[in-house]
Amino acid sequence: IVLSMALGLAGAWTCWAGTGAASCFAQSALSYELHPSYAAWYACWALAWWGHRLIMGRVAKARGVVASLLVLLLVWTMMLASKSGVIGLAMVVGLLLVVLLRRAKGRGRWWALGGAAAAMLVAAWAQGPLVMLRMQAAVHAVERAAKGDPAVMSSADGNDLRLVAWACSIDRLRHAPLGAGTGDIKHALMDCYHERGAEQAAMRNLNSHSQFLQGAVALGWPGLVLTVLLALVPIVCAWRRRHLPMLAFMGLFVVNAAVESVLEVQAGVVFFALFLGLLAAGTDLRPNRPRP
Repeated sequence: IVLSMALGLAGAWTCWAGTGAASCFAQSALSYELHPSYAAWYACWALAWWGHRLIMGRVAKARGVVASLLVLLLVWTMMLASKSGVIGLAMVVGLLLVVLLRRAKGRGRWWALGGAAAAMLVAAWAQGPLVMLRMQAAVHAVERAAKGDPAVMSSADGNDLRLVAWACSIDRLRHAPLGAGTGDIKHALMDCYHERGAEQAAMRNLNSHSQFLQGAVALGWPGLVLTVLLALVPIVCAWRRRHLPMLAFMGLFVVNAAVESVLEVQAGVVFFALFLGLLAAGTDLRPNRPRP
């Protein structure tokens, strides 16, 4: 992540030097060959892991370096201005603050809370206005869709396109309860886009933009259930064992899988499989056994 930050900032600086646009330091222009939602997902997980280790006293050396990197991760995630990234960031910060309040005592608690508040203020200053605008745009898109505004179908706005993809995914599930088949997902969605006049969505060849709906379009209700279980089973195991890192990891997965087809691309598959495997292999998740 540190390497991707350096590469992203170098590219953003080159962009800014040529155009002078502040947008060079946000979203795709900053995330270096990676979708900003995935870059934010990775950063949130690093923040959750190292933040938890720091609070639990499992960082024997270089605590100042780790604390500084946590602030950097916080600011970096805000600069990416991904909506799912900001939601994931809020979840992670909330979990870490709960652990911090339970662990820290006396003056140390207040120093830690003060430092966390300062870091969040810096992050909000870095990209708060843009994040708010993007959140408001998403809310307005949902409101227009709920009112049945036909302009949503012909819109090229990213929020509207995601809503179109969701609507068509639900429509395909209704028409094919056992799914279109793994090789025919795109064909099923394209048919729906053309039927509804959503030519922008068809031109961009959009997938479901939700892993849960993607599973439903491919394999119908069984696919939807399996995808939900893929998220639910590790969450239940982590909750029963009070294993916060796995709980945070799966929470971030749910946030991102709700709005992106994360298991349709290597950036999601490799990341999810690798870290879930490492977390499960390194921890006894059976509820009646003592923690290792």
